[in-house]
Amino acid sequence: MLNQQQDRVAWIGLGLLGAELAPHLQTYLAAQSLPNLTVWNRSPEKSQALQSKLPSIQAAVSIDELITLHKANIIFTSLQNDDAVQQVYSVLTSLAASASYPIIFVETGTLYPDLSVRLQTEITNLSIKTPGTPKHVFLQCPVFGRPEAARAAQMVWVTSGDPAAIQQVLPYINAMSRQVLDLKTTDVAAGATMKLLGNFMLGSMIEVIAESTNLARKSNLDPQHLIAFVDTFLPAPAIKDYSRRLTGGEEAPGAVGMTVNVMSKDMGLLKKWGDEKKSPLPTAGLLLKNLDAAREKGFTQNWNFMVDALNNSEHD
Repeated sequence: MLNQQQDRVAWIGLGLLGAELAPHLQTYLAAQSLPNLTVWNRSPEKSQALQSKLPSIQAAVSIDELITLHKANIIFTSLQNDDAVQQVYSVLTSLAASASYPIIFVETGTLYPDLSVRLQTEITNLSIKTPGTPKHVFLQCPVFGRPEAARAAQMVWVTSGDPAAIQQVLPYINAMSRQVLDLKTTDVAAGATMKLLGNFMLGSMIEVIAESTNLARKSNLDPQHLIAFVDTFLPAPAIKDYSRRLTGGEEAPGAVGMTVNVMSKDMGLLKKWGDEKKSPLPTAGLLLKNLDAAREKGFTQNWNFMVDALNNSEHD
């Protein structure tokens, strides 16, 4: 692996999380007198918007430029779903096959575990033109947190894969996080599974809070007392945040709609993985059913969509 003074870092994907995380990475690179961050996004407008905030960031016109022009040896990817990951990595793998230096690929999203393993196999099996050069590396390093946490560099990261590569990218990850959970395994499927299970536990808590809020309202109990209970007995930041959203209800419709779609996608992947491993997940099935109802019936205007789905199902 190259030492940090030789690192050239790139970022692919400027969605709700990527657009908030990339500036922290650039700030760290500048503080360490390292080359500026290079970004690429399918919609160039997002790259341009980021550049307007941080002119030092370089925007690549194509994925190819990250390797052929900017010679990035650490590439973070933050992509929407498995299809997007496969499309982007098909290009990256082809480029890496012609590269003369080793590249560390750091995937930060929610992937189906088998896909993580396949990408790791494809990338590590590539040969590098320069004899004696270390191999390319694929790391599965998913992140936990909402966009506001990313904006404050308060995300929680999970790392899995080659330990030497993890140590090399760790300073960059630390610059974007409040905590890193190292799974201490080269099995990248573990990282992908951890992300699915983490989202499952958060989603299940959301379901429980929604059901509790529904019954509280029907029992003439002010749901604000539920918030007080959460603050006292379950004071995890994410649970406190979601309890307020569910009892208060308000949030931008686009953000709520995105949450419904993302959670549905993740629960679908989780159930598929559970079926493959012969591990029943009845709670995931219930959560997926209510999320599907919320999406199909248009309950996406605010966080009451979870309660709406529950009440609607009573009359189906």
